[in-house]
Amino acid sequence: MNAPATIEADSFPTERSPFLLERLPLDLDPSEVRRYLGNKTGQRLKSDTRFDDLLAKSLQSAGQWLAPKGIFLLAAGSDLSGWPLFAHLERMAFAVCTIGPALEMEVTRLAAAGKTLQAVVLDAIGSVAAEATADAVEQQIAAEVSGQGLRVSCRASPGYGNWDIRSQTALFSLVPAERIGVRLSETCMMIPRKSVSFAVHVAREPVRLRGESSCTDCNQRDCPYRRAPLERKEGKGE
Repeated sequence: MNAPATIEADSFPTERSPFLLERLPLDLDPSEVRRYLGNKTGQRLKSDTRFDDLLAKSLQSAGQWLAPKGIFLLAAGSDLSGWPLFAHLERMAFAVCTIGPALEMEVTRLAAAGKTLQAVVLDAIGSVAAEATADAVEQQIAAEVSGQGLRVSCRASPGYGNWDIRSQTALFSLVPAERIGVRLSETCMMIPRKSVSFAVHVAREPVRLRGESSCTDCNQRDCPYRRAPLERKEGKGE
């Protein structure tokens, strides 16, 4: 899991040339797994040491079911055909990444065997691993463009904020996600489920994407996945 990512590309930064990232190193934070399990603070869950042992063992063994990889390309915002959300941005990176299907299959096997707690914990680890994979791909994009004096915005994903989930079809027409084994369902959900699609603005001074997901903007106060407090909006009370 700690081997460096490998990159395959043609003459970076040529527009529309995909970059394949494999063997991405992941650092899975136990406190993040706890957060996905419903603990907002990351403090110790109310359980005996058996749960702590289960979490530690699950984290230790999860690597055998993880195959983190990603693919991205540079394109103009207007290349997201049919969706003008980013049409004013000259250069963006569109990406898809995944941990593969093996962990989902193991979660299903555990659940079918009546090992519900083990299945729930492993599923949470998969969610953390998928986000960590997206982080790694985003970092790789930033590293690649930094040589030109460019930076990237925080990532935005279809289905969050005002970026319509239906634009997944346009994103997948740009990014050859089949090269990493990811496809879309009829409802624009990704298969395997532990996959992430996103875009970042690439510029010397990248803008905040209008579809950018942010805990500070989300008004769902009881979300167990919240990472930051809700910002008070001007003219609005709490």
